[in-house]
Parts: sequence; C-alpha cells; structure tokens
Amino acid sequence: MRASHDDEAAPAPAAPAAWRRYLTLLVKLAFMAAALWLVARHLDLPALGRTLRQARPGWLALAAVLFTVSKLISSVRLNTFFRAVGIQLTERYNLRLYWLGMFYNLFLPGGIGGDGYKVYLLGKEFPGRRGLIFRALLLDRLSGMVALLVLLLALLAVVPAAELRAAGALALPTWWRAVPLALMPVGLAASYGLGRWGFGEFRSAFGRTSWEALGVQGAQVLCAWALLAALGAAGGPVLPYLLVFLASSIAAVLPLTVGGLGARELTFLYGAQLFALSGPVAVSVSVLFYVITALVSLVGALVRVGRG
Repeated sequence: MRASHDDEAAPAPAAPAAWRRYLTLLVKLAFMAAALWLVARHLDLPALGRTLRQARPGWLALAAVLFTVSKLISSVRLNTFFRAVGIQLTERYNLRLYWLGMFYNLFLPGGIGGDGYKVYLLGKEFPGRRGLIFRALLLDRLSGMVALLVLLLALLAVVPAAELRAAGALALPTWWRAVPLALMPVGLAASYGLGRWGFGEFRSAFGRTSWEALGVQGAQVLCAWALLAALGAAGGPVLPYLLVFLASSIAAVLPLTVGGLGARELTFLYGAQLFALSGPVAVSVSVLFYVITALVSLVGALVRVGRG
C-alpha cells in the first residue's frame, strides 16, 4: 500500500514546471506588448500604413520565395548535424518535421515548442539518443548565430563612410574597417575551436554546415533587400537597412518575445534612428518579414510527420 501511495504522489512536482512555462510566456507577452507600444509611440503610424499599402506584390512574392529557400537550406543543415551522429533521416521526412517545428515555434510558443517536439518524437524513434538530438538542435541554432555575426561584420566593413557619418561615427579613424575584417576570421576560428571542444561528436559536419548557415542567412538578407525593393527603397542607402536587419535577426533569436515579434520591430525603429533612415520603411520591412515568416510557417499545420 505504501509503494502504491508513493507512486501516486510522484507526479506532483510537474505542476510548478507548468506554472513556470506559463509565467515565462506571460513575461514574453509583456515584453512584446511593451516593445510594440514603444514602436507605436515613436512612429508615424499613418505613414507606416501608407508605406505598407504601396508595397509591390511582385517583390513581395520574391521575398517570400527567398525566405522559403532559406528555410529549405536550414532544414538540410539540421539533417547534416543529425547524420553526423548516426541519426539517419530522409531529407523529405526531416523537412516535414522541420516545417511542423516552425509552426509550433511561431504559433504554439506556450506549449511544447518546435524544438521540444523534435526531441520528443525523434527520441522515441532513436532510443537513448535524446541528448544527441538536443545537442544537434542547439548546435544548429549556434551555427546560425555565428553566420549572422559574420555577415554583420562583413556589411559593417563595406558600409559607405557617408552613411556611418549619419550614425555619428565621424570620429572613427580611417583604418577602422580593418577591425570587423580582422574579427571575422578570429570569430570563425574561435567558434570552430569551441565547437570541437563542446560538440566534438559533430566535428565531421562543421565544414559543410558553416557554408549552409551562411546560405541561410544570405538568403534572408536577400529577402530583406527584396522587401526594400517592394517598398521602393532599394535605390537609396540599402546597406544600413541590411545591417539593422541582421541586428534585428539577432534580437529576434533571443527568447524575449513570442516569435520575435516586438524585438525585431524595436531594433528596426532604433536602428533607423541611428542611421537616419526612414522609420516607416524600416518598420515596414520588419512587419512584412514577420508576415512572410508566419505565412510560410503556417504551412506546417498541414504537415504529417509519419515516416514515408
């Protein structure tokens, strides 16, 4: 009788964990609401509406295609990590699972989440490898962050001096561009060394996934450029917008809001002020990028994840 009583009492600690999930979600929603309120408070909303209404459909379609391409490459990159540790998935099955994860991450942020679902499902298919699956997902995200930083440094090294002067960087010495150029190989070497030290079992995948990560972020930068063209802003100072876009992508990755909404817009707003860019155009790029992300991720609701 006592053993039976202990078995019934065992699940009790699960309740606080559920409360922590709900509390985390509430904090994210509060941060997101505050960020969007700040954007609305400092932005000309009628001008934002006019900018969005004038977007050219053809360029929007191209932006959606480029974003989809970035996700296809990202799916292949994740499968490269899986295969490095003997988790053999067909590209088709992995893609279906990846797309369903995108849907969960964006539309079900308070629940299991896309990454959690992958760990759960693949953990059942590959018993004893749940830890490796989690580490593959973590390394996948870290490789994407490294690629973001590399592209950010590359753009910073080539942005015209006139556009930096608008950001108050007039006092920078002439040799300053050597700094981001030097940081690129140093950062790549450091990330490779940390990867070998902390994720040595994935060593065989490092070279290929590094190029795939750059392909993912490069396609998304082109997506942002297409959005600027849709808004009629591609003929102006494009590089500062793209710099702000990359910075906003880093902000969106941080677990501060639901699906990055709010964090990206706030970054675009203050980035536009820093580089003396059009606030409505900058925030419109952010809004349109989120809409494209949501529409593409919504396809995941139609995906079945059974084998075959």
